[in-house]
Amino acid sequence: ITAGSVVSSMFRLKDLDGEDGAFFVFNDVSVRTEGVFRLCFTLYEVTGLRVRRLLTTYSGDFTIFAPKRFPGLEESTALTRSFADQGLKIRARR
Repeated sequence: ITAGSVVSSMFRLKDLDGEDGAFFVFNDVSVRTEGVFRLCFTLYEVTGLRVRRLLTTYSGDFTIFAPKRFPGLEESTALTRSFADQGLKIRARR
């Protein structure tokens, strides 16, 4: 159902308050099937040959429309624009 990269390394970026943070950016994930979905995110720690699952969380619901019903792209969030301004290679719609 998904296409694109479903793995991300950590990026050290500033949040909207100017505080340093650790962010995992999935700027190339897309869903090809119409419907309502949630994404599952799992954080792993890799130390040498050892892999340990640290936590799992879920995104909020989002809707994928058929091309004829697609309402158009929304403006990027302030956080997305901030990441782009910090040099992250991400598409930001203004």
